[in-house]
This record gives sequence, C-alpha cells and structure tokens, in this order.
Amino acid sequence: MRVPSVLGTRAGLVVRSVLLVVVGLLITVLAVASAGERNRVWGWSGVGGGVADAVQGLATLVALGAPFLLLMRRRDLANTAWGLGFLQLIFPIGPVMLLVLPQAVRQEERNEAESLGFLYVLGATVWFVRDAFGPTGAASVVRMVTAPVGTAEHQATPFNVYSASVVYLLVVVLPVVVAFYRRARHQLDDTRQEVEVQRATSGQLSARLTRQAERDLIAREVHDVIGHRLSLLTLHAGGLEVAADAEPDLRQSARYVRENAQRAMDDLRSLVTVLREPAAGPGEGPLSPVAVSSLSQLSSVVDEMANSGVPVASTVFLQGADEAAPVLAHSVYRIVQELLTNARKHAPSELLRLKVVGGPEDGVHIQASNALPPGAVPGGEQGSGLQGVAERVEILGGSLELPEEDGRFTVDVRLPWTGRSE
Repeated sequence: MRVPSVLGTRAGLVVRSVLLVVVGLLITVLAVASAGERNRVWGWSGVGGGVADAVQGLATLVALGAPFLLLMRRRDLANTAWGLGFLQLIFPIGPVMLLVLPQAVRQEERNEAESLGFLYVLGATVWFVRDAFGPTGAASVVRMVTAPVGTAEHQATPFNVYSASVVYLLVVVLPVVVAFYRRARHQLDDTRQEVEVQRATSGQLSARLTRQAERDLIAREVHDVIGHRLSLLTLHAGGLEVAADAEPDLRQSARYVRENAQRAMDDLRSLVTVLREPAAGPGEGPLSPVAVSSLSQLSSVVDEMANSGVPVASTVFLQGADEAAPVLAHSVYRIVQELLTNARKHAPSELLRLKVVGGPEDGVHIQASNALPPGAVPGGEQGSGLQGVAERVEILGGSLELPEEDGRFTVDVRLPWTGRSE
C-alpha cells in the first residue's frame, strides 16, 4: 500500500511552516543571545550601557517575532524576504533571511532577485563581522563553531581566519550561489518547455503547409484534366441535343447528359475551392459546404438517381430542414449521394429502400437497404465510398452501423443535429 507524502498534503504545508518557524527561532535566539553576551563582556556602562540594554531588549523582541514572518511567505514572498533582510541588517538576529532566499530568488523578477541577493549578503556580512568581535564562544557564534573541541563556553577563543572563512562561505556566499543556480535551472526548464511547444507548433504548421501544397497540386490537376474533359462532354452533349431535333428520346438523353455534366462541373469547382481554401474551423475541413447549404436540397439527389433508372423507394422527412447548419446539410447530402451511388454500382437491379428522417431533437437518421445480388457476400470488404462515409460520420460525432441481415445490405447512419446558430 502506497503511503502519500506528508509534505504533499495540506497538513504537510502546516508542518513545513512550523519547521521553518522553529528553525528561524533557533537562528535568531542564538544570534541575539550571543549579542547579549557580547554586551556583558564588553561591560557597557552609563548612557552607552542604557542604550545597549535598550537595543538588546528590542533585538530580543525582534528575534522572537521575526521568524513568524515566514508564515506570510505563501501570500507575499517578496515582502517577507525584504522584511527579514532589513531586520537582519539592523538587528543582530542572524541570517534568518536564508530560509526564504532560494524561493524568493527563483520566483521574483531578475532585478528584484539580484537586489534580494545583495541585501542578504550585506545583512549576513554585517552580522558575521559584528559576531566575530565576540571574544568567547558564548559571545560569538562564529568562534563557537570554529573553536577547538573542549573549549569552555566562556573561555577566550582565538579567531581562526581559515575556519571563519569557511563559515562565511557556507553561511553567506553559498546560499546566494545555490539560489541563483536554482533560478537558472528553473529558467532553463521553462525555456525547454517553450522550445518543445514551439517545436510542436512548428511541426503542425509544417504538416499543414505540406498538406496544403498537396491540396493545391491535386486541385490544379483535377481542374486542368477532369475540368477539360467535362467541358468537352458538355459541349458535345449540347451539340448532340441541337442535332437531335427529329428524335425526342435522343434529345432528352442528350439534355440529361449535358445537365449532369454541367452539375459535375459545378461540383468540381466546389471541390477545387475546398482543396485550395480549406476551412479553419474545427470539423469543417473537407466538409465545408460550398454547393449544398440546406437539407431541403436533399430531394434533388434522390430524384436524380430515380430518373437515371435506379429503383428507389424513399422516405424523407426532416423537421427544420432550412435551420440545419450548412456543414450538416452538406454531409447528409454527400452521404445519401454515396449510398445511392453504391447501390447503383453493386446492385443496379435491386430496389433500394432509403429513409432520411430527423430534426433538432433527434438528430438525423439515414438508413439505406437493398437486397444483395446473387453471389454477393454480406459484410464484405468496404470500398472507398463507404470509407468516406465513415470519415464524415466520425468528424461530425455520429455513428455508422452495417447490420448483417440475411440477403440484405444495410447502412445505418445517425448524426447529431447542429443548427445554423451553433
């Protein structure tokens, strides 16, 4: 069983604050006690002694109260550090600012962090020099730390320059160096994260540019090749329609070919526009409605397929058809068109039952079902048309099912409703 870290909980924060206050009290009380012993050893008298006693009393009060400023570090770290720094500069309470210096240097702006570091060095140096003048271990924390083992507390202790230099480096210089080192590491981590974000953004932009270049190439090829052939087809169909005055059936067929070729040209222009100028909104990439903007246009594709000779029994009932979002209308139109084309391709002689119903409350339900031709296997491999339907459905957040029924091929699509104002 994993035990959660005590310092990671709210209770842990309280424990940490209490420990900081306790350590702060140890520092300040030891420093102010040494200062009091120095005043006793130096034997101030008269007015000087009175002033020394008053300053010592005030320093004792500050030493007892200053550590409690550490409780404010989470609300106002900078002012807490400034307050402790000035107090340790004015009163002999020891380097208590050390307890907030690393965090303050790491979080504050560069100029303020440098000023806090300078204040700490100045205050700690003043305390160090003032403390070093104490002649005994009881009157000087520095002499007490550097004195030989076994030296009595009130015995005069020689000042060891080398040992005192080590203490100065550890107490005054090292905390500042560590604080700015942690600040540099923190900034380096932030810079690395920014670089990773920019790298990911650059990669996405590069991929989009690559895809757009591919779209432009495809659009250019489609427009130049297929557009040219459709133009010729429209031209010749129009000529055949004019020449077939004596044969009404042939003229009607030629008109049908010309009209559908012209519609194919319109669809081609819409496709080229989508390829060259894809929509930037979410879910509006290849589904941008260019040629179809309303569900009321759905009947045209059904009528067109029925006029071409494909047996279709359709039920189309859509509430608020003109209120549907263009993206939804375009997708429903293309899905129905693909289902009709798929039936004409694989089962041209079988009756296709098409149902398109729905509205704002229930969404759009599309179902197409036809009998399988002889030799066809239910649930066979899907072609690119049905894969395109699946992609459209996925982008719109709908569902696609291909239920297996004996002797019938069924496609069941459900799409959520989106209105024009959504």
